[in-house]
Amino acid sequence: MAKKKRKYYSGKELLCRRQLERQQAEAEEKTNNIRVRQLHQINASSRAIGWAKQKMREGKNNDCISD
Repeated sequence: MAKKKRKYYSGKELLCRRQLERQQAEAEEKTNNIRVRQLHQINASSRAIGWAKQKMREGKNNDCISD
């Protein structure tokens, strides 16, 4: 079996590669944070809608005037 030749990078190229990898990781983390924030907003909206519907049902059943 032939051994694979390992590629060696120059110092400048290595720094550029590491910087690019770091930027890509930061961008991915940022998009993940945005998705999580949007998911939390959707869940909060769903709970608020459910709460409002429940209050409306209670108001209809009790025939009371709400403030």
